[in-house]
Amino acid sequence: MNRPATSLATSVLAPHDDLAVDLSIEAASGLVTDELQEVEQRLADLLQSSIAVIPELSGQLAFAGGKRFRPLLALLAARAAGFLDPVRITVAAVGELLHTATLLHDDVIDSGEYRRGRPTARLQYGNGMAVLTGDFCLARGLQAIAYAGRLSAVQTLADAVTRMAEGEVAQLQVAGDATVDRDRYYLVIDRKTAALIAWCASLGGLVEPRIAAAMHRYGLEIGYAFQIADDVLDYTSGVDQTGKARGQDLRDGKLTLPLILACSHDPGLRRRLQQLLGDGPPIDPNAAAELVARVANSSAVEQAAAVAEAHAAVAVAQLLQLPASPARDALAALARYVARRRT
Repeated sequence: MNRPATSLATSVLAPHDDLAVDLSIEAASGLVTDELQEVEQRLADLLQSSIAVIPELSGQLAFAGGKRFRPLLALLAARAAGFLDPVRITVAAVGELLHTATLLHDDVIDSGEYRRGRPTARLQYGNGMAVLTGDFCLARGLQAIAYAGRLSAVQTLADAVTRMAEGEVAQLQVAGDATVDRDRYYLVIDRKTAALIAWCASLGGLVEPRIAAAMHRYGLEIGYAFQIADDVLDYTSGVDQTGKARGQDLRDGKLTLPLILACSHDPGLRRRLQQLLGDGPPIDPNAAAELVARVANSSAVEQAAAVAEAHAAVAVAQLLQLPASPARDALAALARYVARRRT
C-alpha cells in the first residue's frame, strides 16, 4: 500500500498549482445542487419497504443531517469526467445507502449511544433490528445497481462491499491488540473506509477506464485522509464536534494512527497501553483519559495530520487525468477539506 511522504503535499498543493483553487465545501456542493436533490429523492425511494419499521428506522439516520460526502463526491466526479448518464444519481444514492448500513452496524458493534446528535437506532429499536435494517440497506444498494443493468458496476460494488466487510472484521480482530502497527492500521482503513469512497469516486467503474483508475486512486487516498483526520479528531475534539466522547476509540481498544505514532516515540506510553489492554477493552475511562492527554500533547497528532494532508495531495495529483473544470477544482477542494476538517 502506498503511503506518500509528507513533502508531496507541498509540491502538489503549491499556491501556484492550477489545482490549488480554494473553494469552500458549500461552493463545491453548489455545483451539483439540483442533482443532490435528486439523490435525496432516490435515497428516500430506496429506503421504502412494506415493512414499515425499515424506512422509519433507517430514515431517522439517513436524513439526520449527514454531510452527504459520498454522493457529493460521486456527482462531482461524474461532472468532471463528463459522465451525464442518469445512473450517476443511483450510484450517488447507493453510496449514501451503504454508508448508512455501516453506521447502523458500527453502532451495534461499538455499543454506540449517539449518532448525529440523536440516540442510536440500537437504543431505540434494539440491536437486532438495527443490524437487520443495516442488512436491508446493503441488499437494497446492490439491488439498485443490479436493476440499473450495469454488470460492471454490480461487480465493482460487490468487490467494494466484500472489502468493507473484511475491514470491519479486521478492525474487530485487532481491537485491544497493543502491537498493532501502521500496516495493520492501513489494512483496516483501506477496506473499512476507503473502499466505498473509491467506488463512489470512480462511479463504479462506469467511466472511461483511464479516468476510472485515476478516480479510484483519488477515492482511496481521500478515504485514507478522511479516516486519519477522523482519528486525529478523536484526540483533539469534544463530543459537540464529533458526536462521540473524546478518546472513545482508545477506550474501545482501537489503535489509530495518532496513538501508533505516539507509542513509536514513547516506549513508556506503549508499556502503559499494553498494561491497560491486558484484560482487553474497554479501557477504564480515567486511565484512558490519561493516555489521550499524553497523545494529544505529543507531536503524534501533528504528524498524523500531516499524513492525512499527504494523502490528500496524492489524491489531487490524480485529477490531472481530468480536463480543467470547476468540478475538478471542487474535487481538489474536497480533498483538502477532508484532510483538514475539524468536525
